[in-house]
Amino acid sequence: MLRRLSRKTIIIFFVLIFIILGIGTFYTFVVYDPVCCALPPTPTSEVSLEVSPATPRPPFSPTSPNKMGVHLLLDDGRNQWPESIWREHLEAARQVVGEWGYVTQLVRLDDLNVGRWQKFMDICAELHLTPILRLATRGNFTSSERTQFLGWAAPRRDGDGTYRSTANRYADFVTKLEWPTNQHFVIVGNEPNHGAEWGGGLPDPAGYARFLIDVADALHARDEHAVVMNAGFDPYAPTTQRYPPVAYQELMDEETFLDQMVAAYPDVFLRIDVWASHSYPLGPFSQPPWEQTFQIDVIKADWVTEPINPDHQDPPDGIFNRGVNGYEWELWKLSTYGVPPLPVMITETGWRHSETSDPNASDTGPNLPDAATVALYFDLALNGNNGRYPEYPETGWTAWQDDPRVIGVTAFAFDGNPAEWGHTNWLELDGDGKILATYPIVEGLSPIE
Repeated sequence: MLRRLSRKTIIIFFVLIFIILGIGTFYTFVVYDPVCCALPPTPTSEVSLEVSPATPRPPFSPTSPNKMGVHLLLDDGRNQWPESIWREHLEAARQVVGEWGYVTQLVRLDDLNVGRWQKFMDICAELHLTPILRLATRGNFTSSERTQFLGWAAPRRDGDGTYRSTANRYADFVTKLEWPTNQHFVIVGNEPNHGAEWGGGLPDPAGYARFLIDVADALHARDEHAVVMNAGFDPYAPTTQRYPPVAYQELMDEETFLDQMVAAYPDVFLRIDVWASHSYPLGPFSQPPWEQTFQIDVIKADWVTEPINPDHQDPPDGIFNRGVNGYEWELWKLSTYGVPPLPVMITETGWRHSETSDPNASDTGPNLPDAATVALYFDLALNGNNGRYPEYPETGWTAWQDDPRVIGVTAFAFDGNPAEWGHTNWLELDGDGKILATYPIVEGLSPIE
C-alpha cells in the first residue's frame, strides 16, 4: 500500500523543483557555454592591480610596403560562412589588397580550433595574404537557440583577479598555428568602451586594461613573432550615465576610457607593438574624408551634475578624433601618458553605400552615398587627390598612403552576411555567401604586386 507523503516532504519536493528550474534558466540565459563565462563583469575593485612592470618593446616595423587590407567576416560571431567558400572569398580579397596585403578575421574564444583556422592560414599562404587575427570572446544570445544576439561576453576572470587562464588559451592557439608570415598580428578584443562588448554591463576600463596586459604578456612570452594590438575603440561612442543602467546599451567615450585604463595600469600601452584604430568617416560612415572634427558626447541622467571626465584635455588645433585621421588624436593622447610613438594599423574604417543585395539589411542609415561615391571617397582617403578630381578638395585630411605612421588599413567590411552587412560589404553576396558581383570600390583599387 502506498504511503501518503507528509506535508514536509511535499514542500521539500517543490523547493527542489524550483531550484532546478532556476538553475536551468540561469544556465540558458546567462552562462550557456561553460567554456567562456557570460556573467556581467564583477566590480572594477576586484580586478587584480598586482602586475609585473612592462618589458620595453623594440620598435616595430612592417616587412611589407603594402598597406592595403580588408576586414573579412567569414565569422562575425553571429553568422559563419561555410569553410567550403572561404577560398573564393579570400581569392576575391587577394585581387583587392595585392601581394601580402592584410586580411583581418575575428576568431571566437569558443572556436579556438587549430585545425579549422589552419585552413584559413594555409589559404593565406597560398595567396600571399598577411592575416590579422582579432581575438574575441563569444556572443551572448537570448537563448541556447541563439535567437537574438545581445553582444559579447566578458572574459572569465580568474580567482586571483587576473585573466591569465584565458590569456594562456589564446596564446596556446596562436602558437600552434603555422603562420604564412614571420609577423603574427593579433588584436585583443574589440571596442571595449561599449558595454555590449564586455558582458552587457557598464564599460570596464580597468578590467579591459588588465585583460590586455595578461593577453599581451602571454603572447609575447610564447611567441617571439607576435605583434600585439589593442582593441580598436569607438571614437563616436558617448558617455552614458543612465539610472538604472540599460543592459547592452551603456557606453563610455574613448578619452574617459583611456584615462581610466591608464589610471589603473599606467604602463598598459607599453605592452603593445602597434596601435589599432577605428578611424571612421563622419556621418558616421557617409561623409567625405576632408570632413573631420573633435567631439565628445555625453548622455547624463537628470541628477548628474559633476564633470564626466575631470582629466579632459583639449587637443592641439587640427587634431581630430572623428574622421579618417582620427588616429592622430589617439596618438596625441598616448603621448600625454608618456607612451613612445607607435605605428598605426587602421583595423576598421570605411563607408556604407545605399545599394544592398538584401533590401532588409540592418546596417542601413540616412543619406548613404551610392557605391560609386564610396569608391571615390575611399580612393581619396587612401591616395589623396593630387589634382585627379578638380571638383574635390586637396586638403583637410592626410592620405593614409602618405602617412608614414600608418602601416596598414583593413577596410570594414568585405564579405559579411548581407542581412546585417548588405550596405557595408565590398562583395555583393547572396544569403549563402555566394559572390554575385563586386561593388565599384573593388574595381577602383590598384593593388601592390
